Amino acid sequence: MPPLVLISALPFRLLYGLSDVLFVLLYYITGYRRKVVRGNLSIAFPEKSEAERRGLEGKFYRHLADLFLEMIKTFTVSQKTLMRHWVIENPEVMNRFYDQGRSVVMMTGHLGNWEWSLASGGYFKHQGMAIYKKLSNPFFEQWMLRSRHKFGMDIIPTFAARRYVEEAQREGRLMAYGFAADQNPLPHKAKLWLTFFGKTVPVHTGAEEIARRYDLPVVYAEIRKVKRGYYRTRLEVLCENPSLCPENEITRRYFARLEESIRRQPEVYYWIHRRFKHASD
Repeated sequence: MPPLVLISALPFRLLYGLSDVLFVLLYYITGYRRKVVRGNLSIAFPEKSEAERRGLEGKFYRHLADLFLEMIKTFTVSQKTLMRHWVIENPEVMNRFYDQGRSVVMMTGHLGNWEWSLASGGYFKHQGMAIYKKLSNPFFEQWMLRSRHKFGMDIIPTFAARRYVEEAQREGRLMAYGFAADQNPLPHKAKLWLTFFGKTVPVHTGAEEIARRYDLPVVYAEIRKVKRGYYRTRLEVLCENPSLCPENEITRRYFARLEESIRRQPEVYYWIHRRFKHASD
């Protein structure tokens, strides 16, 4: 799509100027999903005053505008440039497992700019794989896939993920399987419910199931926004030997760490999804 290519080709300074305009459009003019965002923030931060939550809401929409433009920038940005803007502080956490001949399950959340985790290939020895949910518009899906594939990461739809992992393990490929595992499963399909921001919610357990099946170490990636256009990611091992961890313990650790990360920088979490749609007290 030519307009998106032109936007993507803008230098960062002009890109963020356009983001300032988009922020006004999203927040003040259209009120894009503002009811959902407000509801999520009131549930997650009942201890904050209304004024504090409104301030947080404004900061979130400024970040959201940046995020949308940064996603478009991915179409033309080079990996070298992206690695200056999206830094992994301790890649040795992952590379140690590669040297041991082990694939890894990496879990993160919709924090900061998770899309720019495409730069991970420049830091890790493993071949990267990320799971995505198919889009309803096939044109935009192909456009998105082209922009992601150019960094060498395998992008696999959710329905094909288990088969892909099984084949990779059988063939002995050393992989980093990436999961942004904080989305809502349908309640009738959920195998586990956990406390998240004081509410009991259904959670996905697929990442843990794969880790336990193949005894793959699980690493949590915390993404932080340092300043506009710059992110830093820190890795920590959630469980080195899942066969020795109690069932569901990895998923519990993940959601506990994710909530800690969000509370540290709540304005960069993706609040436009109905995170507590199926929650109970």
